[in-house]
Amino acid sequence: MSKPETRALGTLSEAADLKVRGYAVTWESYDMGREMERVDPKAFDRALEDAGDIALLWNHDTGKPLARVRAGNLRIWTDEKGLGFEATLPDTATAREAHALVESGVVSQCSFGFMVREERYEKGETKPVRVILDADLLELSLVTFPANPTTSVEAREAPEAAPVRRTIRLAPPM
Repeated sequence: MSKPETRALGTLSEAADLKVRGYAVTWESYDMGREMERVDPKAFDRALEDAGDIALLWNHDTGKPLARVRAGNLRIWTDEKGLGFEATLPDTATAREAHALVESGVVSQCSFGFMVREERYEKGETKPVRVILDADLLELSLVTFPANPTTSVEAREAPEAAPVRRTIRLAPPM
């Protein structure tokens, strides 16, 4: 009769939450070619009162969602710097890739999709300045090449989970 055998599978860790945090909009002016553009700090006040369907996307691709307010894994706010966000990414290939590219610094900035409700133009030093006063916020995106170079994103990880050790006991052959 043979003895029961055991196999140690080694140390396994639960998947850490992948988090990103940054600013998709800053209140500073940026160059759009023929004009400068600036978003007013109150431009998204109305939109954020009911932010239920705003998504965080990978490079504006609606087929690659990373988080969503309605799903509870995207938080958006405004402060003195701009429109900030924090997201916990799901365990998908796109999210892992996005997190790795942000963590490595390959992707370090953001963008946003919006529809303007109210704007005005001001005289600038060298070109006109478009000021966005009120807008519907459709989505935020982690992007390679942003229109506004003062945006930012950084990768964060939740505290590492304690390792789990598992042992399997095999029944003796019959």
